[in-house]
Amino acid sequence: MATPQSVLRKTAVLGAALALAGITATAQAQDASAAPAYVNLTVLDVHGAPLYAKPTSSSTRFRTEPFKTTLRIQCSTTKTPSGALWFRLYDSQPQAWVWSGHFESLVHNPKECFPG
Repeated sequence: MATPQSVLRKTAVLGAALALAGITATAQAQDASAAPAYVNLTVLDVHGAPLYAKPTSSSTRFRTEPFKTTLRIQCSTTKTPSGALWFRLYDSQPQAWVWSGHFESLVHNPKECFPG
C-alpha cells in the first residue's frame, strides 16, 4: 500500500509536469501570434531585386524592384530546390518571391513560410 507521503509526492510531480507543459504551450502560442504580419527590408543590391512566381530563379520573373526600395516581407523559406533562403512578399497578387541575397544579412529571418 502506498504511503500518504509517496502519494503526495507523485501528485506534486504530476502537477508540476502539467503546469510546465501548459506554460510551454502558452508561450509557443504567444510566440506564433506575436510574430508580425511582415517585416520591412530594403533592397541593397545596386542591380535591384528580381521578383519571381516561385522561390527559384528558373520560375516566371515578374519585375525587378530598384535599389533602395523597401519591400514588405511576409515570411522566409529554405525549402527550395537550391536550399537558398527566399522571402515571400506580403500581400502580393500574384504571389511573389525574392532571393534573400538582395538584402542586408539579418540576425533573425522572418518567420518560416512552411513550418513543420
